[in-house]
Amino acid sequence: MTATKVIDCQTLADWLKVGKNVSILDIRPLSERAEWHIPQSIHVNVYDALKAGDEKALNFLHLDKNIPVVSLCAGGKLSLFATEILAKKDYKAYSLAGGMKAWNYAWDTATIQIGDITILQIRRVAKGCLSYLVGSGNKAMVIDASLDPSIYTNLATENGWKIEYVTDTHIHADYVSRTKELAQTTGAKHLMIDTANILYDFVPVKNGEILKIGDAQLQVLHTPGHTYESVSWLLEDKALFTGDTLFTDGIGRPDLKADEEESKRKATMLFDSLQQLASLDSRILVFPAHTSKPIVFGQETITATLEQLKNDMASLSLEKRDFVSSILAKLPPTPPNYLTIAEINRKGDSTGHVLADLEAGANRCAIP
Repeated sequence: MTATKVIDCQTLADWLKVGKNVSILDIRPLSERAEWHIPQSIHVNVYDALKAGDEKALNFLHLDKNIPVVSLCAGGKLSLFATEILAKKDYKAYSLAGGMKAWNYAWDTATIQIGDITILQIRRVAKGCLSYLVGSGNKAMVIDASLDPSIYTNLATENGWKIEYVTDTHIHADYVSRTKELAQTTGAKHLMIDTANILYDFVPVKNGEILKIGDAQLQVLHTPGHTYESVSWLLEDKALFTGDTLFTDGIGRPDLKADEEESKRKATMLFDSLQQLASLDSRILVFPAHTSKPIVFGQETITATLEQLKNDMASLSLEKRDFVSSILAKLPPTPPNYLTIAEINRKGDSTGHVLADLEAGANRCAIP
C-alpha cells in the first residue's frame, strides 16, 4: 500500500507565494475554522464523519484532479485519513504536516520605501502577527519579532544590513516574543521602555528619546493603555510603529491582566495615548503589530495613514467618558493561554513549554 503523501508548511507556503494552483481542504469543525484559517482554503463539513472512520465522507467532492489537494486539520493527524480517501479517488492528495499548529509559523513579507529608509513588514499569515525590519544605510532595527531569529538575520543579510537594535513595543500576551533570542543571536542591543516590568537585562530607553539607525531617526513615544509599558516608535515623522495601541482595524484592548477597575484606568490611559498619536501629522503611515484577519500571501503592506484611521474609526472621535464605556462594553473573548504567554515574555524564558500549543489560534488583542 502506498504511503500517504505529506506536505510541509514551507512547501505549501512556497506554492502559494508563486501562485501555484492548489485546493486546500479544511476538514476541521466550523468553530475552529471561524477562529483562524487559511484564506485560500475550502471548508468541508466532514470532521465528525472522518472522526468516525467513514470512508465515504468525501464522496460528494468533485475537484479538478489535475490540481493537487492538501487536507488540513488542527494537528495533522485526521488529515492523513482524508488524504488516504482522496488518493483512492485518484486525486494528487497531500496531508499538511502539523496542521494549523504548524501553519501558525508560515510567513511572508511586504516592503515599503520611505526615502532612503526601507521597511520590511514580516507577517505570520495565520495569526496576523506583524513584525518589522527597518533598514537605513547598513544598519537595521527589528520591532516585535515573532518568528525564528534566522528569518530576520537572513532578511537583513539579503539587504546588506547589520541588526543593531531589537525591541518589543510591549509585553505580548498572544505569542511568545523571539526578541530576546534575536538579541542573543545577533549581539544587537535589546531596547525596552525604562519602566518595563521584565526580569531579564535590557537597554532602557526613555519617553521622547531619539535613536539613530543609519541615517534614520526613531523616537520613543510612551503610549500606555493596552499595557502599562506600551510604546510606539515614530520614524522621521513619516511612519509610526504602534504595537497593540492602534491597529488599522481597531484599537488595543485594555483589560488583559486587569480587573474591572484597572481595566477602566487603563482604558483612560489608552484614550490619552490615542489622542497623542492622533495629534501627529495626519499623513503618517501607521504600522501595527497585528491584523485581525488571516493574511493572503502576497497581500500588500498592511498600513494606513493616521487620517484614514481617524476617518474610519468612530472610537477615535469619542469624548473620554464615552470612549472608556464604549470599549469596555465590546471586549472580545480573552486570548487562550494569555497569562502564561505574558509571563513567559516577562521572564524571557519558555523552557518546558510547547510554543505551537500555546500560540494556537487567532489573536484577540483588537477592539473594532
